[in-house]
Amino acid sequence: MRPSRGLVAVFLAGVCVPAVLAQQPDRIRPVTDAELLDPSPDEWLMWRRTLDGWGYSPLDQIDRDNVGTLRMVWSRALTAGSQEGTPLAYGGVLYMPNPGDVIQGIDAATGDLVWSTAGTIPTT
Repeated sequence: MRPSRGLVAVFLAGVCVPAVLAQQPDRIRPVTDAELLDPSPDEWLMWRRTLDGWGYSPLDQIDRDNVGTLRMVWSRALTAGSQEGTPLAYGGVLYMPNPGDVIQGIDAATGDLVWSTAGTIPTT
């Protein structure tokens, strides 16, 4: 059964990210405990990526020989204010906290906005 329109909370390593289902519900899927314990190499589910706080990517496509060929493919402005957010990556979406209680879901490949929400996060 598919949820009705409204808000859903996506939990990424203890961060509750509200998203409007009507915008792109197929892009939202829950994170499992198994994924948190052993994340896929292409996912960044929490601050510093893993529970041990290692903070490094196991991906090896970029190395000393080709790092100089990297080029920016997209950029996106954040909301005005002080910024120290860490994006989380899951299922091809970057979950980016912005100043002023704004959270953006950004397509990691294109930089297109998948969804955005502003205001306080509802409590139970």
